[in-house]
Amino acid sequence: MVVLMLLATHAESQIDLPQVPCTTVAGEGGVCSLLLQCTTFFAELAVLSRSPCRLTGQQMGVCCPTERATPRDPSTMVRPPPPKPVHDPGMSANDINANCLLGKDRESLRLQFEQSLVANNIVASPDSPAYQHARLFKSNPEIQRRGRAAALVLEVSQMLTNNLQLSTDQATFSLPRYRVSNTVLRDACPRMPSCGAPSKYRAIDGACNNLNNPDWGQAGTTFLRLLPPVYADGRGLSSVRTSFDGSPLPSARSLSAEVISENSNVYEDYTLLVMQWGQFLDHDMTHTPITKGMGDSVISCCNHGNIRPQQELHPDCMPIEISPTDRFYSLFGQRCMNFVRSMPAMPRGCTFGPREQMNQITAFIDGSNVYGSTEQQMRALRAFSGGLLKTAQRGRRQLLPPQPDNEECQSPAADQPCFAAGDTRVNEQPNLTAMHTVWMRQHNLVAQQLASLNPHWSDDTLFLEARRIVGAMMQHITYNEYLPIVLGRHFVETFNLVPLKEGYANTYEPNVDPSISNAFAAAAFRYGHTLIDSNVQGYSRFGTQEIGQKLRRLQFSPFFLYNEGAHDALIRGLAIQPSQKFDNFFSEELTNHLFARNNSFGMDLVALNLQRGRDHGLPPYAQWREFCNLPPIRDFAQLADVMPPDASRYLSLLYRDVGDIDLFLGGILEFPVAGALVGHTFLCILGDQFYRIKAGDRYFYENGGTHMAFSPAQLREIRKLSLARVLCDTSDNIAVMQPLAFLHAKFT
Repeated sequence: MVVLMLLATHAESQIDLPQVPCTTVAGEGGVCSLLLQCTTFFAELAVLSRSPCRLTGQQMGVCCPTERATPRDPSTMVRPPPPKPVHDPGMSANDINANCLLGKDRESLRLQFEQSLVANNIVASPDSPAYQHARLFKSNPEIQRRGRAAALVLEVSQMLTNNLQLSTDQATFSLPRYRVSNTVLRDACPRMPSCGAPSKYRAIDGACNNLNNPDWGQAGTTFLRLLPPVYADGRGLSSVRTSFDGSPLPSARSLSAEVISENSNVYEDYTLLVMQWGQFLDHDMTHTPITKGMGDSVISCCNHGNIRPQQELHPDCMPIEISPTDRFYSLFGQRCMNFVRSMPAMPRGCTFGPREQMNQITAFIDGSNVYGSTEQQMRALRAFSGGLLKTAQRGRRQLLPPQPDNEECQSPAADQPCFAAGDTRVNEQPNLTAMHTVWMRQHNLVAQQLASLNPHWSDDTLFLEARRIVGAMMQHITYNEYLPIVLGRHFVETFNLVPLKEGYANTYEPNVDPSISNAFAAAAFRYGHTLIDSNVQGYSRFGTQEIGQKLRRLQFSPFFLYNEGAHDALIRGLAIQPSQKFDNFFSEELTNHLFARNNSFGMDLVALNLQRGRDHGLPPYAQWREFCNLPPIRDFAQLADVMPPDASRYLSLLYRDVGDIDLFLGGILEFPVAGALVGHTFLCILGDQFYRIKAGDRYFYENGGTHMAFSPAQLREIRKLSLARVLCDTSDNIAVMQPLAFLHAKFT
């Protein structure tokens, strides 16, 4: 078990390993270190393994080079365009309020229409893939209230644009100068958090992290725009963008069917834990709610395989058209894939303007997927004894507690209910459920050790201290082990994303907004979908495979985790099974069978990703390259410099203009940057986000000089932690695991 003695406030420091100078086989100067402490050098592991050194009499290490990349100012990472000079329409308060009142009338008509849809059973069937997909987007009543308020403000914005004949630029850049708080709709604005004295512990909803901007990174706030949205209803407010020549963009399914292949292409060195940590981390940082019908019903945009007629189509339907010659869906007579738009969000600052989207969880790496992002969620998960989280006891095994209403998975049995965790997507697939189990157990281990060291501490203190430590552990694993693989050694060193070996980093910058960017949530961090394998595998303690099932059979069906040995088998599987490569090869489990029922057709995750980017008004791929200071792409021929020739050729046949290419598709087709998993464009968007949620987090674990800081001794212990250590400590009976769990055992 990992030693957490130093995480008690009164504990003494352990003796640390000596700093022994050494020389690598390549002739570089270095310091003899544990392999875990040399994790920015993943790409050079083969070389490092040929440079062993002795740390102590019995303990061996590797000669870790001390040379680092030349640091750069993070502000040079991107190049935001200058604000557009736009003529202000000069709207009067009377004009705005008159349109606000008309907007309320229109919203009433919309609600009546929604009621009629439900009354006529024009909703998604519970056994449909669309209904299963909607399970991922559960939202609480407060989020739904905010979405309704934002929809009203968007309606008024559209009316102002039409009635005053505003240009697209005026609608995009001038309308946000007018605040909703100055109108009759002022009650639609969310309340700014009220911050008392600075707390040692994070607020559960992320509020008051930044004392000057207390809603930065808070749950239920609007995504950050790195570039202005691009919509195409002639006024730039909400409708999906069109091609440069005004024609419709190619169908998202057609793009997926033509450009995406279904081959298996795995990494030799990286395990499936890279994918699984990425998904778990994503569920700690982003969760975009979608629009729901009356009574939380799931909106149906398709009927008997076709797009519903206009009189039955919900205003937030954006169905994906399927070709009659589609090689898969034509077998089932499907011409329509259900797609419901993300719930609208209030523009930042509570202004009028284009459609925005919301992050309903905290932006920070803070364990919100373990504890929740609301007080109500957190209280439902706490045991209120010894600082512990609730569990379901099965023999000597601790499993996640049952989900009260059993709505988050398929066909739960009375004695095998759905699981509950801090994030509602916990039941999506068994490996994700297993990772949630790991961190519930890790919290309870920490709480129990703290209780033994501090028997006078209350339940609240034990819980909050354990939560604080677990959040720091998750941050350390992300920045020490995960990001050097995804972003590459050069990038993380250049932009100061590498944890220190000793002392405080003090990287907090109160002017840095940590909020999740729309491009990160709706495109770039979805890069991990390329890493998913078709099969879920589990292994015995002897290395023999004992679980092997297609992913489609286990979506929202995590019940075999109730079986003895299943948790350990899945964790071993993640540490043994190789990750699929970052490329345009996707499993057909994702492109044809996503959330399929009864051996039938499912949905297409690539098509959904492309449609989601359009729904969010993400600018096209070429604009992001310029934003990221990359060589511009002016014609299809230039694509051959940044992606495989076949890919660039397909894109030229499918899109009318190189400036039409969707960000997600362009991003996954790019050649990976040397030493990183992803290409230059996604590297930029991901790097920007991980810089901002470190620099903009007042509670980041390496910050010192405040009453929230860990002591130097505590920080030293956190830095000794690895994902492998956590997986072993929280297992039922795992005795052996490679020290770097993201890497295959033969490389460590």
